[in-house]
Amino acid sequence: MQAKLTNRPVEQVIAAIRILDLDPIKLKLMGQEEGQAWSREYADRMELAYKRFLTLLATHPEETLAPSKDVDKFWHGHILDTLKYADDCDKVFGYFLHHFPYFGMRGAEDAANLAKAAETTRRLYRQEFGTTQTGAENVAMCSAAIQADGAAMCSAAVRTEKAAMCSAAIRAGDAAMCSAAVRAEKAAMCSAAIQADGAAMCSAAVRAENAAMCSAAIRPIASARTIAVTA
Repeated sequence: MQAKLTNRPVEQVIAAIRILDLDPIKLKLMGQEEGQAWSREYADRMELAYKRFLTLLATHPEETLAPSKDVDKFWHGHILDTLKYADDCDKVFGYFLHHFPYFGMRGAEDAANLAKAAETTRRLYRQEFGTTQTGAENVAMCSAAIQADGAAMCSAAVRTEKAAMCSAAIRAGDAAMCSAAVRAEKAAMCSAAIQADGAAMCSAAVRAENAAMCSAAIRPIASARTIAVTA
């Protein structure tokens, strides 16, 4: 992230973000076929979370930030309305705010940077707004794909409505392994411990505050790698 997001006073930028009319974006995202089939209540929550994410970009330009999965979808929906997005960016920042959609997909180091950015965003979001990144305690989603030394690894944490689900899929060599941890209502279930070809793999579900987190650790032969994805 650049040292300074805009030359405009931060207070002016925040005020402009607050009054953004994002009803057209919510209408599209609520669509059953071309949208995300979100409810009005959920779309309203994501609007608030998106505005708060933009606010963090303005108040913490020195940090690399990453939105949660559905906040990112809201951002995409805003961008798709090209004329409105360009006009809104000009009103808020004074220039076109670009979006880089490949963050976390360009190898292990990039994926680690994405995980770090997600954690930084979560920390600052809670610090500034006293709640999770999504703006609603029942929703937190994040995914990352990591490619390293010929092995493809993917972990994803999903929390929707009253259920949180987390799964980690690991493929190394010719062996494919998958474990899943599920937390629904007050019940928590975790499957961990897969031994194959000299490699030990495990995944764990952790509940901290109101967010669901998943980590997957891979230990091939004498080396160890750890993946942690939080939202």
